[in-house]
Amino acid sequence: MGIWQTRTVARILRADLLGDPDLEVRGCVLDSRLVQGGEIFMAFSGQKVDGAAFIASAWERGAVLAVAEISDPGKPVKIPAIPKGKALIFVASAASALQKLAQVRRRESGARVIGITGSNGKTTTKDMLAAVLARKYKVYQNIDNQNNELGLPLTILNAPAGTEMLVLEMGMRGLNEIEALCKIARPDTGVITNIGISHLELLGTQDNIARAKWELIANLPAAGRAILNAEDYYSCQKAQNSCTPLLYYGLKGRYHRPDVKGSNLRQSGVLGTVFTVTYDGQSAEVELPLPGEHNVLNALAALAVGIEWGIPLEVGALGLAGLEISQMRLEVLEGRYSSVLVSDVYNANPLSMQASLKILKERAGQKPTLAILGEMYELGSNSQSGHREVGATAAKLGISRLITVGQMAGDIARGAQNAGFPDQSIETCASLEEAAGKAIKILEGLESGAWVLIKGSRGMKMEEITARLRKEEGKD
Repeated sequence: MGIWQTRTVARILRADLLGDPDLEVRGCVLDSRLVQGGEIFMAFSGQKVDGAAFIASAWERGAVLAVAEISDPGKPVKIPAIPKGKALIFVASAASALQKLAQVRRRESGARVIGITGSNGKTTTKDMLAAVLARKYKVYQNIDNQNNELGLPLTILNAPAGTEMLVLEMGMRGLNEIEALCKIARPDTGVITNIGISHLELLGTQDNIARAKWELIANLPAAGRAILNAEDYYSCQKAQNSCTPLLYYGLKGRYHRPDVKGSNLRQSGVLGTVFTVTYDGQSAEVELPLPGEHNVLNALAALAVGIEWGIPLEVGALGLAGLEISQMRLEVLEGRYSSVLVSDVYNANPLSMQASLKILKERAGQKPTLAILGEMYELGSNSQSGHREVGATAAKLGISRLITVGQMAGDIARGAQNAGFPDQSIETCASLEEAAGKAIKILEGLESGAWVLIKGSRGMKMEEITARLRKEEGKD
């Protein structure tokens, strides 16, 4: 974020300023513990915690300006003592204030914005995009999963001065939410990784999910371009009625001919993949430090955006070779009894579960495999069928042992049994502790070097199982 004066913030918010009007502010935080110095502290009024109680702490840590939400407009506002060199603004809605500031900062910054959404792979694709674009531009991106109505404007406000490219992941839980994010971020390029059944419980139908995701493309400027997955049915269907310029990426071109095409995929190291990418007569070899066709598709999306912004394939490939992905995604760790743990616990849905199972089987080779799978949330009426599809995939792939965690995940076990998975090789567990205990016993009896996948929706906290299965120092 560039430097504003406190009087500028008050003018943007059309609010009265208490304290020094000439202070310089840079950046924004929602948590007083994250203050580093010079920021705006947004004090939200919550049901459990009132941010106004932390204004003094934020000032002490170095925040310059506090923007406090009036929790009850009917009550007189208690104005705290404002120290020298600090300022305070009261607003009716801290969320609206945050978004308004981000809108203005986006307009002033001159940075180009790449918006990303999809049912799977948003965050990994965001990381890949940033790595590709960083070969030519100064890039800033969402931290972790700051992809909603608070996290996205916060990302814009915290972008360093001189940022040329903002890579913004856009999450949603309902219709019109991505449109609202687009009004703040005004993306120049839009990427849809895929349109699956995530959030079906909230949106009701697949068509509504497609409509919600397509809000990103519908809000691009006339000169903007949509980057679409040629292997994704709903993306290609929606594109048929779109006037937006399109660039497709893909492997086989199941629903549209890909402009940016990947081919000749082969394994590299423990979890790496090497492949060839071609576009308009150009080609390059890409060494991707991630496994699976789905990650190759994510990489192709990043390379396609690179092409859109003047980055040749071979240059984009260099960015992908040095990729660093967000935590809790396909982490490879040393486990007990010389096992290899693949901890992919950030989130889960049927497509990502099946993709991770394929990776487990592919990379384990002839070694035994154990899949520890938790519940998948927000599948709505597709919950039972989605879980059972995952179980059927585990059986089809020939996974050696299966542990399910949670009541809904019991349908993974039933899907596996229906597809021929041996009953004696399946354990259904009610708790993380039970699952970890059974996994340890299974690993003790398996051949050394077994591969283990741990995966489930974020709310399951499957990383607790990962922690129990990691090799203890000096022990097996």
